[in-house]
Amino acid sequence: MENVVGIFISKVVARNPALQYLKGVNASRIESRFGARPIIDKSDRIFDYAVFNSKTNRLFLIETNFYNGGGSKLKSVCGEFRSLSSQLKGQNIDFIWITDGKGWETTSYPLREAYDELDYTLNLKMLGDGFLDEIVSEGQ
Repeated sequence: MENVVGIFISKVVARNPALQYLKGVNASRIESRFGARPIIDKSDRIFDYAVFNSKTNRLFLIETNFYNGGGSKLKSVCGEFRSLSSQLKGQNIDFIWITDGKGWETTSYPLREAYDELDYTLNLKMLGDGFLDEIVSEGQ
């Protein structure tokens, strides 16, 4: 999933000179590259992607996953990302969760809760429809 999402991110960044991104980054690397250090629940957290818009001075931290089957893992990830999003929002950092897969067909309630609470919850179709481009390029 990370690699698929990476293709979308690289295309969005290529179209917009104000955007930069990093893959597989922790808070200190984000700070050294973009000047913002996210303070989060896990000091060793590695984000799948960080996208920075230098024109709007907005930082977007992105997590991705794909679930072939349902279960408790999906429910716990929903809760974890709702908490993470809340922490980041208080620091003026945007959180984007990109998730997909058949697993969500049997675990729709926790996904619905996350979708209602998070500012940005996307799937692969939404990426293909340009939602990510619109979110990170906002204000251009």
